[in-house]
Amino acid sequence: MTTREKFLRVMDFKQVEDFPFTEHMGFWPETREAWKDKVGKTEDIFKHFDLIHVQNVPIDFNFVPAFKREIIEETEEWILVRDEQNCLKKEFKNSSAMPHYIEFPIKSREDFYQIKERMDPYSPERYPANWDELVKEYKNRNYPLQLFIRGPFAFGRDFIEFNQYMMLFYDDKELVAEMFEFQVDFMMKLWEKALNEIEVDMVYIGEDMAYKNGPMVSKEFFEELIFPQYKKLTTYLKSFGVKNIFLDSDGNIDVILPLIVESGIDGILPMENAAGMDPLKVREQFPELRMIGGLDKMKIAKGGKLMEKEIQKAKVLCAQGGYLPSFDHSVPPILSYEDYKEYLRRLKLQIAN
Repeated sequence: MTTREKFLRVMDFKQVEDFPFTEHMGFWPETREAWKDKVGKTEDIFKHFDLIHVQNVPIDFNFVPAFKREIIEETEEWILVRDEQNCLKKEFKNSSAMPHYIEFPIKSREDFYQIKERMDPYSPERYPANWDELVKEYKNRNYPLQLFIRGPFAFGRDFIEFNQYMMLFYDDKELVAEMFEFQVDFMMKLWEKALNEIEVDMVYIGEDMAYKNGPMVSKEFFEELIFPQYKKLTTYLKSFGVKNIFLDSDGNIDVILPLIVESGIDGILPMENAAGMDPLKVREQFPELRMIGGLDKMKIAKGGKLMEKEIQKAKVLCAQGGYLPSFDHSVPPILSYEDYKEYLRRLKLQIAN
């Protein structure tokens, strides 16, 4: 059985003998650096640990043409740069931490309309030049394949200063609704060629719409402005036979999870423990919801009984189906190579039994 077949069977709540394991959020660059002597600088870290890796279809969903990257100022520690998305930000040289954003391209309705000129879903450059060769490869692949993109909420979050963005829900709700509708229409038009020519195993919608204590917008705003767009998008995707539509959000999305499920979203990740997301409780409330992640990286790093508790959590969920065990975000460098390898050994042993 191929890794693709195993992935699809698990997502379809079916059991497999040789269970697939993954780290869907990947590994911090600092982790890869710390483990390079054990993994090797060029070896695929997923192959090294015998993990499946869901591949992305390489479709450009950003601005076309991109803005010219321009370095404004540079020190030994950071670079002040205006990037390809026309965001002014401070990037830190010796850390993979999020950049410090200073200025965003959308400050007004007029800015949004100008930005739209760079968001033509039919720009030929969006699909790779070797697309026909990729289509042939994809039709004979043995690995799972996904479409990845920012969601409608993330469109505003990525291109508008956050406080201004939150105030827009009150000051100009019509503009927010227009942006959400635009992004979802863009997604459907952008992907139509791919959906007609290949079979994808998963759609990954990046949103990050929540804090530790709950969503960034109220349940009422979500229901009014975001839910209809999710419903339109999922209906469209399922008309092509897509079965695994996943929503990615850090933070706690419990309050809006019923609406997320009702909208047609099939699965969620990464289920951040520090924000109170509990995959066991989610499964109890939504038994048909697919899940990836939810294993507390901090507890696993501490080892012992705390690690074992997370492994037992994974064992319960794997037995129920529709679940792939994975950390609740990227594997951090606080975990040693030896401890991660031991965690995987114990996890695989428990799932096999």
